Amino acid sequence: MKTFALLLVNSYSYRSTRLTSKKGLLFRPALRMAAALSLVIAASGSVLSQNDTSLPGSSFEISGQIRSPDGRKTIEFVSVRLERAGGSLVDQRITDSMGRFRFSRLNPGQYVVSAKSPGFNVSPQTVDLNRFIPRAFLLLQLVPETSLFASKNAGRSAVINANIPEKARKEMDKAQVALAQKKTDEGILHLEKAVSLFPEFLDAHMLLGSTYMELGNVVKAEAAFQMALQIDPKSVDARVSLGEVHRRQKNYPKAEQFLLEALKQDEEAWVAHYTLARVYWETNEIIKAGRQIGRTIQLNPQFAEAHLLGGNVFMKIGMPENALVEYEEYLRLASNGPPVASTKDLVQKIRRSLPNKKQ
Repeated sequence: MKTFALLLVNSYSYRSTRLTSKKGLLFRPALRMAAALSLVIAASGSVLSQNDTSLPGSSFEISGQIRSPDGRKTIEFVSVRLERAGGSLVDQRITDSMGRFRFSRLNPGQYVVSAKSPGFNVSPQTVDLNRFIPRAFLLLQLVPETSLFASKNAGRSAVINANIPEKARKEMDKAQVALAQKKTDEGILHLEKAVSLFPEFLDAHMLLGSTYMELGNVVKAEAAFQMALQIDPKSVDARVSLGEVHRRQKNYPKAEQFLLEALKQDEEAWVAHYTLARVYWETNEIIKAGRQIGRTIQLNPQFAEAHLLGGNVFMKIGMPENALVEYEEYLRLASNGPPVASTKDLVQKIRRSLPNKKQ
């Protein structure tokens, strides 16, 4: 089984720093990509969970404000996305009533900030945080999708509809407010009204499907995601979501089909790799699962659940030292959740079982 891990490590190239021990090679906690190539995902929380890459005590942060297309007023409840310059998701926030957002306790490095509201987008802004510029403030302005993406989407068949009726748009806005306030039933009512007013409202169908998924209603979730895929046949998000729906229904061949299709369109869709790894884990295809989770961590190394569940596979193949590395990385990244306490207990048990390992 150890050759299995080495085979996976050699199948990708990473820039990682190694530490030598008497028993072999271990990787620095912040650069565990190669080791993670043999990891696998077990059943855990939501695929769409957000990531917290906060660095305790760090003063690095990005804040800003979203303004309307005419620049005269602020826009509340807009989804703001923070990514690494390489494309991996770091965090996602909703603006407050004044249109403000803030990402704090970040690591130094290059980040890309983008935002989206139904029918509108913000041109992505790149920010380089370093010891000379530890903080950045951005004033972002929404623009119609057609003006921002007209040239970018020329020649593509993906559907971007900027003709959403005002009534449907208002229902979507009300739904986002209700869901942000944890008023799920109210949010669903507004979303259903939005898609009834405008059946080709892609974002409303996707949000409706995600909301039903959180409620565990996979039947209605599947219907919403299928409708989204009909509207935009090239939607990666819709295919990934349908893959997760079928995984929860244990229809693994169908789940694999949707996820592989998503990866054909976007090989760097880390959520697709993550979900596909879970499919392979649940069908006991360990090598395939390891490769997929390795790619997940390469694209999004701050995804705590990958390290947690990756530790499980190392335990399964009899590599407790490697499992310990991944469990500790999970505890470094995770802020809360039921697995934290049990993982701490497991880490202590592994440490006691390993020779020459400090308690």
